[in-house]
Amino acid sequence: MKDADWLELADKRLLAKALGESCFEGSLEAKALQDDCFQIELPENVRYRFRARRSVWDWLIVEPDSIDRNGEPAHSPQRFLLDAQSVLGIDDILLGNLLAELNNTLYSDARTLARRRGYAMSELVALDGITLQSLLDGHPKLLASKGRLGWGTSDLARYSPESGASFELRWLAVRERNCASAISERENWRALWQACLTTEDLAYIHSCLMEQGWNLDETRLLPVHPWQWRQYIVLQYAEPLARGELLDLGELAGDYRAQLSLRTLSGPGDYDIKLALTLLNTSCFRGIPGRYIVIGPALGDWLSELTRRDDTLAPLIVQRELAGIHCPAPWQRELPETPYRYAEMLGAIWRESLEAWLMDSQLSRPLAAFMLDAHEEGSLIAAHIRRSGLDVETWLRRLFEVTAVPLYHLMCAYGVGVIAHGQNLSVVLDDHVPTNGAIKDFHGDLRLWEAPLAQRAGLPQAVAESLTHLPAHYLIHDLITGYLVTTLRFISPLVERDLNYPERDFYGLLRQTLRAYQRRHPPLEESFARFDLFEPELLRVCINRARYRVGYDDSAERPLPELGPPLPNPLALSIPLSEGAGS
Repeated sequence: MKDADWLELADKRLLAKALGESCFEGSLEAKALQDDCFQIELPENVRYRFRARRSVWDWLIVEPDSIDRNGEPAHSPQRFLLDAQSVLGIDDILLGNLLAELNNTLYSDARTLARRRGYAMSELVALDGITLQSLLDGHPKLLASKGRLGWGTSDLARYSPESGASFELRWLAVRERNCASAISERENWRALWQACLTTEDLAYIHSCLMEQGWNLDETRLLPVHPWQWRQYIVLQYAEPLARGELLDLGELAGDYRAQLSLRTLSGPGDYDIKLALTLLNTSCFRGIPGRYIVIGPALGDWLSELTRRDDTLAPLIVQRELAGIHCPAPWQRELPETPYRYAEMLGAIWRESLEAWLMDSQLSRPLAAFMLDAHEEGSLIAAHIRRSGLDVETWLRRLFEVTAVPLYHLMCAYGVGVIAHGQNLSVVLDDHVPTNGAIKDFHGDLRLWEAPLAQRAGLPQAVAESLTHLPAHYLIHDLITGYLVTTLRFISPLVERDLNYPERDFYGLLRQTLRAYQRRHPPLEESFARFDLFEPELLRVCINRARYRVGYDDSAERPLPELGPPLPNPLALSIPLSEGAGS
């Protein structure tokens, strides 16, 4: 296939996604013409017709090759947004910016599709987790899922996950007193840097510090993404660099590759590094907030300790945030309401690598990987299930027991809510069978119940005070929105299509697994009533509608989603005859 063919394929896929998600969020209405044919009517007598299957989530799964616009084959998501502009309530300024993001997304999607086509399913299913991430699609709900405003083609070729390229990092030295930093009680800074840097580079750094009269024990070594260095740090931190408060050590040895989230990098040693990228991608700038830096290691240590002393949490791996550094920008720090992107420009977090946990027979998979659909060869999740030797129901039950059950238990027993979506929730497969779940990225994606369960279980008070506290009926939606709506919603249709296991049975099995867990923990009955996963209707979180509302203006806080019409809960619809079974 030629470049134009890959781009047209990306266009069709994104148009199908735009139609399906616009109807799911309640922005547009699709009228059923017959069993699998639908029509959307727009101003100026524009009509879109397509074939689709309605999921149990009240969501239309649109066939990309079936779409026509006023009787002519359609494949342009840009044309669709222009046609729907007035109905969606998007002004010209916002839509112009959104179209630019869409064009960036389509360029990267086409590159991903072309690169992925080079792998047979037998190869995809055996890839290590980091390489596989370079072949995955972007955010499943957001239309501009790879907008990356600020990057050109050379940046994409060097730094994007789909490029598969590796690169070196810039390193700075900063006095401990000039930054916020924290490290786990189980770690030390020298060991951390020894894992990231060569012996030669460490000797070079030591000589640079001696020239400045700096003591390594009072210094923090801070990695910086090379793009961030060129675009922001050289300019915005010019004064501390000139005064010698920040010491530029140059680019040092070490091959790093971007994971699916762009700013998290895999490299030498047993650690991943998460770096600030002041790049607009999936609705917000991808910096490092300073407010969580000092609590991250203590929070990770506490969560990890819970998994060691609570058998229900034992299948859950906590990828601890081992250390973090944040340097506020000169002058910006004096403005409490400065645009958040200027408050998050320079920072780094070291996190345990999931790959370091694995044995030879094991593979890591972000749950987003189970959304991968190779069409003629089927889905990745179906390939793993077939290779496991287990029947579909047994495999799925294992998946739920190592993901849904620990996450729900964490909430009900300890009042901790984790927004567990396809990027920050992973699964460990041993000979293709799920054996562990893994959670990471607690900066802003972890909240507490307003009742002090976590503090009673030993969470340090200083950590608890830095986190957001929510009523139970709001906290439960962290699990619903992340795990169910943003992740399983896109996985269950593939299991139905490729393995003939109906969606209703999929969610019936999940319900059965959670009910069995509840029966094993009668002391938590009150929490189960407060954190009710089985209500008939759920909140419908609409991130594209929020994009249309917030636009591209600066703000002091990251944007929040909007709510659409109530969403039918498949856990309430799916009540298997065998619900009473299980231990």
